[in-house]
Amino acid sequence: YQSLAPNFVHKRMEPLLVTVQPKEANEETNSHPGQEFDYVISGTLAVRIDDHDLVLNEGDALFFDSNHPHSMRAMNDQPAQFLAIIL
Repeated sequence: YQSLAPNFVHKRMEPLLVTVQPKEANEETNSHPGQEFDYVISGTLAVRIDDHDLVLNEGDALFFDSNHPHSMRAMNDQPAQFLAIIL
């Protein structure tokens, strides 16, 4: 995770550049207050929110309630990179 606005005071959102490396390990879920918008820049990303699975490709976007447990996994043995905006 690379913060794109680390020194911005009184932020109402947190923009991040995220790179997910391919791996065979178990997917750990994450949850946090608010909402999350993700835009895939490169690669293919498998996303699980609760028990719902999605596959996002380059140019795809997703907006969801980030209070729900979610995980992301790079597919096709290639890294995936996406812009995450957490509100």
